[in-house]
Amino acid sequence: MSPQGLSIKLKVALVVCLVSGVSFGVFFLLNYNDTVARIHAHSEQLLKRDHKTHARYVLDTLTTMRQDSETLVGFPPISGIFRTRASVDQTDPLDGSSLEDWRSRLETLFTSVLENRSGYSQIRLILSENNWSEFARVNLVDGVLTVVPLSELQEKGNEPYIRALQGATTDELLFSNVTRNRENGQAVGPPTLRSTKRLIDEKGETVGAIVINARIANLLTIPDHPDEIGRTYYAITNHINPAFPLTAEDRSFTILPKGISKPIDQHALAGLPAERLIELEEGRGAFVSTLEITDAHVPFSFRIATDVDMGALYATARTELWRNLGRALLLTVLASVLGYVFTDRLLTPLQALVKDIKLNTGPRLSPIKSNAKGHDEIALIAQNFTQLTNGLIRETQRLDMVLSNVTEGVITLLEDGVVEDSNPAACRILGRNAPELNGVSLLSLLGFDVEETALILNEAKAAHDTGVPVQREINSARADGKPMVLNLSLRHASYIEGNRFVAMIRDVTARAAATEQSAALISALRRSNAELDQFAYVASHDLKAPLRVINNAVSWLEEDLEPYLTDDTRESMNLLQSRASRMERLLNDLLHHSRIGRVAEPDAKVTGEQLAKGIVELLEIPGGITVSFSDAFLGVSVRKLPLETILINLIGNSIKHHDRKEGRIRVDVETGDRFLRFCVEDDGPGIDPIYHERIFEIFQTLKSRDQLESSGMGLAIVKKHIEVAGGEISVTSDGKRGTTFEFLWPVSVPQQDKAA
Repeated sequence: MSPQGLSIKLKVALVVCLVSGVSFGVFFLLNYNDTVARIHAHSEQLLKRDHKTHARYVLDTLTTMRQDSETLVGFPPISGIFRTRASVDQTDPLDGSSLEDWRSRLETLFTSVLENRSGYSQIRLILSENNWSEFARVNLVDGVLTVVPLSELQEKGNEPYIRALQGATTDELLFSNVTRNRENGQAVGPPTLRSTKRLIDEKGETVGAIVINARIANLLTIPDHPDEIGRTYYAITNHINPAFPLTAEDRSFTILPKGISKPIDQHALAGLPAERLIELEEGRGAFVSTLEITDAHVPFSFRIATDVDMGALYATARTELWRNLGRALLLTVLASVLGYVFTDRLLTPLQALVKDIKLNTGPRLSPIKSNAKGHDEIALIAQNFTQLTNGLIRETQRLDMVLSNVTEGVITLLEDGVVEDSNPAACRILGRNAPELNGVSLLSLLGFDVEETALILNEAKAAHDTGVPVQREINSARADGKPMVLNLSLRHASYIEGNRFVAMIRDVTARAAATEQSAALISALRRSNAELDQFAYVASHDLKAPLRVINNAVSWLEEDLEPYLTDDTRESMNLLQSRASRMERLLNDLLHHSRIGRVAEPDAKVTGEQLAKGIVELLEIPGGITVSFSDAFLGVSVRKLPLETILINLIGNSIKHHDRKEGRIRVDVETGDRFLRFCVEDDGPGIDPIYHERIFEIFQTLKSRDQLESSGMGLAIVKKHIEVAGGEISVTSDGKRGTTFEFLWPVSVPQQDKAA
C-alpha cells in the first residue's frame, strides 16, 4: 500500500514509531558509545597499572641478576681460586686447599644459585688466560643440573659479550645483547641474556669474569593474572653495535605467554603510540608501553605489550546495547500504539466529518450533519470546515438554482472560445443539449467566422479592466432552423484555474418584434402629434378668428345702435360677448392642456421667494383675501415652470370660489429625498367628498358658468402637469369649510427637450 492510502492514525503511529525508534536508537547508541569510551578509558588505566607492575618485575629481575653476579664475586671460592693460582705449589696458602678443591666448591656454589633462581641456565667462571677459557661451569637444562667436565670447557674470547667486557672501561656489571645461546661458536640454544661481572686482581688488571646465562623466556616468565585485561608479552630489541655485529635473527625477540601465537610485528609495535589502547583489525587491540631502563650497560630496549580482545572487552557494552535496543523496540511499539490510540481519540471529529463526506456523494450535495464538539484545534478545524463546506454547498446550490432557473443563458468559454459549460437556459435558447454544446466554438455556432470570432474575443479581453462587456445582437437560428434574435454579452474573467470568457445570451426575438412594432407606433404617434399640433394651430387661429369678429361686430353694433338699445337688447349683446370670450378661453385652455408633456418648458430655476412674488403679481387678489407663503416655501429652489402654472391655478381657484369677503390662503412645502410635498390650504366653502374625483376632469365645474365664469380646465391642467412630471395630487375637504390641495413634485424634474 502506498503512503497516500494510509490513514492519518496509521501515519501518525508510523511517524511516532519512526521518531521514537530513531530517538531511542540514537540515545542508546550514544549511550553505547559513551559506555565503550568509558570502558576504553578504564581499560587504559588498568593496563597502565598492569604495565607498571610488569615493568617493576622486569627491572627487579635484572637487579636480582646483577646482585647475584656481585654476590658470587664476594664468595670465598673466587678469592681462593685466585690465591691458589698465584701460589707456586698451586695450594691455597690460607687453608691448604688445592685448585681442584676450590673449583669443586665454586661448582657447588653455582649449583646452589641455579637451584634457587628460575630462568638461570648457566653460571661460569671465565679466566682471561688461554683466550678467555672457562674455568668452571654449571648448566641447568630442562631442570637437570650438570657440572661441565674440564674436557668440555670452552674458549670464549671471540664471543661478543667477552669482547665487550674487554673493551669496557667500567667495573659495573655488563649485560649482553639478548641472543641465542652459543656453544663452541655456534648458535644452538634459545635466546639468552648474559650478565658479566669483571674480576680484577691486586694490580687492577682483568683476570676473569663471572658470567650468568639466563634463558630470557624463563627469566622473565610473564605473570598470569586472572583479572588482567588481555595477554601481555615482552618485546626486546637489541641495540646495534658495529663492533659486535648481530645476525638478523638476533636483533629482536618476543617473550610470549601461553595463548598468544601471533604477536604484533616489532616494527609495527614500535610505531604504535605509547600507553594508549589502539584498536587494530579483526577486533584486536594493543596497549604498548616502553620500559625506561636507565642503566647505560643494558644494550637492548624493552617494550611491554598487551594483546586485547576488543570484542570480549566490549562484550558487556554490546550486551547492554542489545538489551537497550530490545527495550527501545518495546518502548517504540508502546509509543506507536499510544500514538495510534491518542490520534484516534484526537481525530474523532475529523473521522466523523470524513464519514459524512463519504456518505454525501452524488450529483446533488446536501449539508454535512457532523457536529464536532470541543475546543481543541482538531475540533475547531472540523467545526470550521463543516461551516465552510455547508456554506459552500448552500452557495453552490443557490448558484445552481439561479443558473438553472434564470431565463438568460449563461455559458463559460475557454480562451479559444470553445464552450466549457452551460446552464439549462442556454441549452433551451440554442435548442441543443449540454453534450452537444461542450467543445463547440460558441461564436462559430452563432454564425461568426474565424476572424470575427478572434476580433470579438480580443475586444472582450481589452475591455476586461473597464468592466464593460462586449454586446452584440445577432440574427441566428435554432437547431431546428427557426430564426431567432439573440443578445450576446461577453466578458473576460479570471479565476484560480485560469482565464475564461463568460457569455450571456438572451432570446430577444419577441422584444425585437415588439421594438419593430413600437417603432412603427412611435412613428404613427409622431404623425398624430404633428396632426394634433396642426389642429391646435388651426384651433388657436382659425377658430378664434370668428370669435374676434363676433366680439368686434357686437362692439360695433353697440356703438351704432346705442340710441336704440333697450335693456333687453343690451343684455343680449353682453351675453353674446361673454359667450364669445368664454369660447376663446376654452380654446386657449384646450390648447394648453394638449401641449402639456409634449412641448418643452423653460429650464429656469428660481427660489421660492421669487416664485411667490411672481404668482402674486400675476393673480388679481381681492382686498379681503390674504395669500401667505411659509418660510420653507420661500427657501426652496425649483424650476419655475410648470410649477408656477400649477400654483396659480390652485390659488386662483381658492380665490375664485371663496364665499366670503375675507379669506386666508396658505402655501407650504415639505422637503424629502425624492419629492417636495406642496400644500395649498384655504378657508373657503369646501368641496363635497363626492366631487373630489370629478373636479380634476375636463370641463367640470361645481357652479353654473352663468354664476362663475370658468372654462372647467384649471384642475385638469394642474393634474396633467403633476402626473407628467411623475407626481400625484390629492384633495382634502369635508365639504363644509376649508379645502387643502396636496401634491408631490419630484426634486429633480426631467427636462422635456422636445415634443413627444
